[in-house]
Amino acid sequence: MQSLNRPIEGIARHDPPSFPIQTSTKVAPDECRALKARFGFSRAAEHGQFRAGAWWTVFLLSTFYVISYIDRVIPSLLVAPLKDGFDISDFEFGLLFGGAFAVFYGLLGLPIARAVDRGNRKRLIFAGVVIWSACTFASGLATGFWMLVMMRIGLAVGEAVLSPAAYSMIGDLFPPERRSLPSAIYAAAGNMGTYGAYIAGAGIFAAVSTPPAASFFDLNGLDTWQIVFFIVGLPGILVALIFLATTVEPGRSTDAGETSKDLHAAARFFTKRIRLFGGLFIGASFITVIIFAYGAWAPEFLHRTFGWSIEKAGLSYGATGVIASALGTLFFSRLSEALTRSGRRDGLVISAIAASTLGCSSACLAALMPSATLSVAAMGVMIFALSGCSNVIVISNQFTVPSHFRATAIAIMFMCTILIGLGVGPPLVAWLAEAFFAGPQGIGPALALVSIGMLAPSVGCLLSARKVYTTEADEPVTSSPRGPNSF
Repeated sequence: MQSLNRPIEGIARHDPPSFPIQTSTKVAPDECRALKARFGFSRAAEHGQFRAGAWWTVFLLSTFYVISYIDRVIPSLLVAPLKDGFDISDFEFGLLFGGAFAVFYGLLGLPIARAVDRGNRKRLIFAGVVIWSACTFASGLATGFWMLVMMRIGLAVGEAVLSPAAYSMIGDLFPPERRSLPSAIYAAAGNMGTYGAYIAGAGIFAAVSTPPAASFFDLNGLDTWQIVFFIVGLPGILVALIFLATTVEPGRSTDAGETSKDLHAAARFFTKRIRLFGGLFIGASFITVIIFAYGAWAPEFLHRTFGWSIEKAGLSYGATGVIASALGTLFFSRLSEALTRSGRRDGLVISAIAASTLGCSSACLAALMPSATLSVAAMGVMIFALSGCSNVIVISNQFTVPSHFRATAIAIMFMCTILIGLGVGPPLVAWLAEAFFAGPQGIGPALALVSIGMLAPSVGCLLSARKVYTTEADEPVTSSPRGPNSF
């Protein structure tokens, strides 16, 4: 038998090393990270932490969006108290609800978005939330109509920061093939906040209107509308502090062909594609005329036309809107993705056109229904369709705009939709009702006229953008294998 001490043929025998063997278990940090990366431990852990952090950020951004819409639309439940307290007409209320907010939100949105494209989005969002929440709270201290207008302007300045920064952050937190869902969730949160405001406002209004509460506030010289503003103004500041403490500013993605980030480069980019963005953004603006017109006047319409209390009208409209907006936003987002996967590069625009047609028609019918129940049901179909339409147009920016211009694109779109939709919708309905339809029930016919009037221009604008979109849009990845950067 071959001795175990003899070398086996073909294998070299090595003598023991002449230097001492290191027995310490300490490993240099760089070596430790290299070993973890080699065996996948660090990559998996870091990926899991980043994915959780990204979704936590989306959750907080969505919470801000809900709060922003509550603060924005809460005056629509206070039409009668505000008219009595400040001795204003329906048209003046429409200007307060729409014009005072729309002009400053729209005009300041673009320069704020340029700051978002260059600066720290986390800090800008925090500052914006604190500003608008403080102005909402201070609205309850207004002693005159113009002071209330100034607080409304402050609300617009603060809220102008949120969406451009939020969509820009989402675009850098997720890869292109995964952006649609978090973007849709954020948009759905805004839509739910829009209608959730009516539920929250109706509940607060009912609570502070009870005899014990009303007596207490009367003794302290406070009106119901003041208490409502105080209550809805506080949550934003609390959530802003959590956001500041628990989120991080994501790195900006680098897009091929990026050459400059200055305002002139942005102007050249959007001017060169004026047909695409003009069609999408102006088409969305006509849709939002209806959205904001109903947002300002739906509870008052149900109250004046069918005799519902403001609490019941607000609760019914809000509950219908919360469900319909969430379903519509997610449905039309998925529809656009399905059409794109089937080979239709214009699937997103086709979805928007279908939603616009259904929404405008339903909005017109809602204002002409013979009963409140049928009217609210038609409003649900309107909200389902128009929320979906608005969302897919917003998402289109993820596929047509480079990262360093994305916040600017959102700001331009919001400038158009706010200036046209919010600036025109609420006062136009009030003016039509007072000028052409006698009596307090003229709000219904005015809503119907405005709704059907928006159908042709909205669809026409979207059709004009459809062909250009098919050549400009980045084709989303739909079947890539899951890897370290997949979510």
